[in-house]
Amino acid sequence: MGANRESPAWQQELAPLLKRIAYQRDSQALERLYALTSARLMGLMMRILHDEATSAEQLQELYLKVWYRADQYYQRGSPWGWLCAAARNLAIDRLRADPARHLNSRSIAPLEQIFETQHQGVPWLEQSVVRCLNGLQPKVRQLILLSYIGGYSHAELQTLTRAPLGSIKSRIRRGLRELKRCLE
Repeated sequence: MGANRESPAWQQELAPLLKRIAYQRDSQALERLYALTSARLMGLMMRILHDEATSAEQLQELYLKVWYRADQYYQRGSPWGWLCAAARNLAIDRLRADPARHLNSRSIAPLEQIFETQHQGVPWLEQSVVRCLNGLQPKVRQLILLSYIGGYSHAELQTLTRAPLGSIKSRIRRGLRELKRCLE
């Protein structure tokens, strides 16, 4: 999945910056990391949260997490992947904590639109993943996008789609198996 491609220059700066943050508590390294990544990570959070103020608040929370946990990225793979996963998880946690969140069929449209028109702007969606997602049945792809990008739980998907919980779980499981086969 793009392992032979060279990372962009800005991504190559991330590991040394995180190392300086983790082991030297270098605030200038954090500032540089912020300058390199904040716009991209804000975009990622906006795609999930659809609210600028909430996304900015979660972005600040992310950089606090980086300050205290930068040493953990070595255990998680690439620094950029770790940052994207941490941003996504914070945004999803925020969504799940919001009791005023309303589920309806309009919630699906923004995720489908992101997938259809903006997938190249999502750093962790490689072209091969997009190709494989396109190969799935539309309902299965939609459930995977809602679950993994939108942060919906299985119970929320059941409410949203009015499908039986067992069907939702099996469709997602089957879709993930198909994705894995496609990516291998």
